[in-house]
Amino acid sequence: MPDVQKAIQAMLKALQVPLGAPAVTPPRRVVCISRDYGSGGDEVARLLAKRLGLELYDRVVIDRIAKRLDAEPATMQAVDTGSSHLRDLWLYSLVTGQDLSERSYKRHLINVVVTLGRTGGVILGAAAHLILARSGALRVRFTGSAEACAKRVAAAEDLSVEAALKRIEDMNHRRGEFVWEHFQARLNDPRTFDLIINTDRVQDYEKVVDMLVAAADMLGLPPSGEARP
Repeated sequence: MPDVQKAIQAMLKALQVPLGAPAVTPPRRVVCISRDYGSGGDEVARLLAKRLGLELYDRVVIDRIAKRLDAEPATMQAVDTGSSHLRDLWLYSLVTGQDLSERSYKRHLINVVVTLGRTGGVILGAAAHLILARSGALRVRFTGSAEACAKRVAAAEDLSVEAALKRIEDMNHRRGEFVWEHFQARLNDPRTFDLIINTDRVQDYEKVVDMLVAAADMLGLPPSGEARP
């Protein structure tokens, strides 16, 4: 196993509770949301954060990693879209002297997500459901058929259904590649989530939020702040 993989495995192991021990409960609620592109996970995350009075972390993860690495957020966004982009940034690192290696990026990704997990919030993507697997967080995945997701994307982004389907395929592939190459896990592995929601027939996202709040209560997650107006 390469040294970088050993380092990441050691970090992940350090975050885990020994087998048979109870999960650690964070001081505030933490919800990790993974989603297929166009499945509605982003909108539900926004509504859930508002309902619980928590911060929503999406771009924040990338921006914090960029700050730690002294890199441009736009550059880190390119890194975050797929491991192939990460490998192609060696020239950028050579010219600028900034360490954008796979080892450095993974280390900062884990550190940022762990820090967010300790403060509470709703975290979108970033493999948070794996990094915080034993933290007591509620881990949710949103999925849907390509057809249903494409209709949402086509309407939201003013695309044809065919173009939306291609965009969905590309985005889902990149997200899956990112998780596999960094953590050797399948993004859609049901064993890594507490709840999986198929939104093909879901119209009312507020009711989905009700369900997630109930799931958090059932898991014994601590109460959060007041809901925001």
